[in-house]
Amino acid sequence: MRALATLDTILAIEPIPDADAIEQARVRGWTIVTKKGEFAVGDRCLYIEVDAALPMSDPRFEFLAPRGTKTLGDGKVVHVLRTAKLRGVYSQGLALPVASFPELDPAAVASGQDVAEMLGIVLYEPPLPASTNGEIIGAFPTRFASKSDAERAQNLIDAWHRIVSFGPWIATEKLDGSSVTVISDDGAIRVCSRNYEIAEGDTIYWNAAGQLAEFLAPGEAVQAEIWGEGVQANPLKIRGRRVSIFALWRDRKVVPISAWPEWANERAVPMWPDLVLPSTVDEAIMQADGIRSLVNPDRIAEGIVWHQAEGRIHPSLDRACFKVISNKYLLKHGG
Repeated sequence: MRALATLDTILAIEPIPDADAIEQARVRGWTIVTKKGEFAVGDRCLYIEVDAALPMSDPRFEFLAPRGTKTLGDGKVVHVLRTAKLRGVYSQGLALPVASFPELDPAAVASGQDVAEMLGIVLYEPPLPASTNGEIIGAFPTRFASKSDAERAQNLIDAWHRIVSFGPWIATEKLDGSSVTVISDDGAIRVCSRNYEIAEGDTIYWNAAGQLAEFLAPGEAVQAEIWGEGVQANPLKIRGRRVSIFALWRDRKVVPISAWPEWANERAVPMWPDLVLPSTVDEAIMQADGIRSLVNPDRIAEGIVWHQAEGRIHPSLDRACFKVISNKYLLKHGG
């Protein structure tokens, strides 16, 4: 599960040209714009990632309300953290002094431990229209496959050199849509959104499953992105709606892309065969920043997903892939 809020350490502080009141701080691989003098290198902080929904009922987050709020399905009013660009510097997330959160005793909370639930912070996911969402009938059945939420490169900085050497890595386009997992459970077909199992019906998930289920043997699961018209505002501006495979599982093991059957290759997410995984996180972010879509070169791609070519799972990933999102894309589309 994604750790939205953690106790972390300020690794670096750098000035921002022509800025008197702000500077840039570094937490793991993330850059955050902070008040000048608020932090020093080595300070502990509460770091909250982009896409986190912060409750406006907590007065410590109220200062964010003028930047915009949303109301969740349960009625909770939140501010959603998004990528920003200030004085030419990307700022992703929020760093706050630990002293403002006495319930997070540094002696009891380990570095990197997710404290989002303690603070009422949740992941914001744009809602799909009710008519396409479907009825939830259970939790995601992880005994067949992992949830489709790859780790971001910025959170892998400590293990990056080991990840690079864990290759070879295959680069595919990150498509901005809604993920679906289709499972053959002893011949019975089960269909899931990113987090839940969905009841059979006229939904985008079951409609997508209709294109994939016939190919699955018992114990297999396929994960794909549903994208195009009617999904996430169709950022690539294509006609129609498509289903593109990004993972295949067999008996709870990842099937290497090189070993995919023909039917999966014909429906695979687009790949960049000539891209090479850079030697640093910063270089990987620059590589993805503004990269053009393979589907529609007139549009910016959401980013790159790197897949371990042999399907091996690195201990830092808990899966055989990770993602690098384009900052330019995030500024334009939110995130």
